[in-house]
Amino acid sequence: MKTKLLFMGLFAALILSSCANEENQNTSDLKLKAEDNNSLAILQSKALNDLRQQFVFDAGEERVSFKSKSGVKIDINTSTLRVKGNPVSGPVVVEYIEIFGRGDMLTANKTASGISNQSENQEAVAPLVTGGEFYVNMTTEEGENIDDGAEYQLTVPTELTGGDDEDMTSWTGEEEDTNGDGEGDDDGDVTWDEDTDENGDDKDVPVEEGAYILTLDRFGWCNIDKLEQFGGEKTNIFVDVPNGFDNNNSKVYIAFDGQINMMFRIDDYDNAAQLFQNINNVIPLGVQCHVIFASGQGNQWLYAVKSLTTVPNGVVVFTQGDIVTATQNDIINMLNSLP
Repeated sequence: MKTKLLFMGLFAALILSSCANEENQNTSDLKLKAEDNNSLAILQSKALNDLRQQFVFDAGEERVSFKSKSGVKIDINTSTLRVKGNPVSGPVVVEYIEIFGRGDMLTANKTASGISNQSENQEAVAPLVTGGEFYVNMTTEEGENIDDGAEYQLTVPTELTGGDDEDMTSWTGEEEDTNGDGEGDDDGDVTWDEDTDENGDDKDVPVEEGAYILTLDRFGWCNIDKLEQFGGEKTNIFVDVPNGFDNNNSKVYIAFDGQINMMFRIDDYDNAAQLFQNINNVIPLGVQCHVIFASGQGNQWLYAVKSLTTVPNGVVVFTQGDIVTATQNDIINMLNSLP
């Protein structure tokens, strides 16, 4: 164990075990290119692009409907479509992304975390249980963006995320500016904020006949979510990754057993201790989960997985020998097969 763990003084008895696809290559025989800071971002951008779907319709139609690959129904009120305030005519292009399982949430860089009010004066980022994450945009055939204010509806089968949940609300995602142009872009991390109505109340997402009904009038990222209300005591968690890896070229996530529609990213990094950490006391004590390390080398994914039962201020240690290489499909299948 490295001296950086001695610095923290956080030794704990953890039940750890590694899991890996036998067809993947262990990295003990590889020279890890930790200086390649763009590899993971490029891999996650590719995974996101693989999820894009496109539909085209004529704005002159009274109302149009489409079904996505997973069975989500998209209904559009064409009479509300405007460009710079003027009614739209001619072909309209719909760009659409849907994300449900852990595999796509991690590989496409679209995990779900929201603000939890722990006390009157304290807020913390906490895991969200999702009923689906979605990106919707519409343009004319010439590429002009349709104005916000267009009315459309997503009818999302609840079976895609484990069944009906009457406590889901609507959330909006703001994209991080990853290319430095001053505007958010959908290749970056997304910060999720809960939507409210004109009275300041949360916007509930109704369930009708086995489907969530999400009604929207804006474009970009949206989410059907609820904050996970873990009972009992909470703790912090610290993750030690191999030498040469840090928050510039790798990421760390938690998948809670039994929660197929939740993937929580540990996004805080202590440069002095060289540890990923979640120090807001939102991780429940005594629960079973898997901690996932992810990075990239060229066109290959690098990952490692540890299973554990959480203990007070637990430290999870990944060594270079834990890391295996994988394709995008390998890592998606691995993540979706976790309990």
